[in-house]
Amino acid sequence: MKTRAAVLRHAPIRRPYATTLPLSVETLDLDPPGPDELLVRIGTAGLCHSDLSVINGDRPRPVPVALGHEAAGTVR
Repeated sequence: MKTRAAVLRHAPIRRPYATTLPLSVETLDLDPPGPDELLVRIGTAGLCHSDLSVINGDRPRPVPVALGHEAAGTVR
């Protein structure tokens, strides 16, 4: 199953982000939903302050990581 995501491959990244371009929009291959999981077709997703904190290194996370946990969609 394929999806598109904003992927961070290195962190921390310095500002200005318009110049350093920390994210790339990539097509990812995902496993299909398993037992007790739902498939959600995401219509819109955004990046929030938490995601920016991962990019600038204030909230370290293993990379690569797909950012954007605030989304709106339809359960399929």
